Amino acid sequence: MDTTPIWPALEKGDGALKAASAGWRDFCVVTTPSPWRLAQSHVPKPQTVVFAENLGRHTLEALTDKAGDADLIVGLGSGLAMDTAKYLAKAKQTKLAQVLSTSSNNACFTRTAWTFEGGARIPEREVPIPSQIILDYDLLRSAPDRMNRAGAAEILCSHTALFDWRLAHESGIDVQWDDDLEESTRHELAALEDYAPDIGANDRDAFVRIIEVGAKFSKGFTSHPKARFNGGSEHILAWGLEEAGERVIHGEAVSLGILLMAHMQGNNPELAADVIKSAQINYRPERLGLSWDDVEKTVLALPQTAKRVPWYTIINDFEKRGAEGARDLAERFKAARDFVERLH
Repeated sequence: MDTTPIWPALEKGDGALKAASAGWRDFCVVTTPSPWRLAQSHVPKPQTVVFAENLGRHTLEALTDKAGDADLIVGLGSGLAMDTAKYLAKAKQTKLAQVLSTSSNNACFTRTAWTFEGGARIPEREVPIPSQIILDYDLLRSAPDRMNRAGAAEILCSHTALFDWRLAHESGIDVQWDDDLEESTRHELAALEDYAPDIGANDRDAFVRIIEVGAKFSKGFTSHPKARFNGGSEHILAWGLEEAGERVIHGEAVSLGILLMAHMQGNNPELAADVIKSAQINYRPERLGLSWDDVEKTVLALPQTAKRVPWYTIINDFEKRGAEGARDLAERFKAARDFVERLH
């Protein structure tokens, strides 16, 4: 008997937020200013509104008190708001609902809230599964197209993640390898190649499709929590890039991470580049507010960074080989950078 917890169906459409929130009473909204300005007239009056600031554990603990005694925590926005809401719902042992404002990330479909303490990225696991996940097309249309397009990276990252997942499996690590899960993930990667041009054309239905793939992946995240089929070395690199810059869009950092890591893996980076270019996702460091020096420093620090992340990826292979591995990483990065710089 399958005991995997069931995720709710995605409530989507024009006016979806007003319909889905009609029965909300004692609830706390966790959000950021822009999406709240757009959404507040479409929901009942909340007991309190908490603005997410950052994912530092000290900040999150302080926000726990501000959430009051609400029966329901509603995350409204993108990744920052949703991870904050997940943390608060777990801390207060309350129900959780998530309202997407963009297709830029898949935070509402995972049971992990990523937090920070002392410079280390700390996963807060087993957060509640939302009772509702809501996609209002009015909010989606109001989000910057650049952010919506970047969400395609949360599917394409499986290109590099599947390589890392197999590497870990073949290294004898318990990563819950599953042939069917690999096959279904590759199916979504192949499909993405077909509708990437629609994403690049800012087609709303293509943005909705990105979110629907996240909903499909949610079952795998829950049934196979050790399986890195949708996040690996490219995310570890992207997180470092986000820390190196200011206001770096997650999916854009992931896209650069995919290109660099796919090349270093010897894993068809040309295919990944074609999808990223078709989807019109920014990936060049200068468009992300970064320099190549920032990127190089982040890449060369990956063996140390990876020690703080409980995953096994190609980065661990470099780290295990000591000085020789560090030289190999530097050489592979140089070649990967050249590949990215030559893309048109």
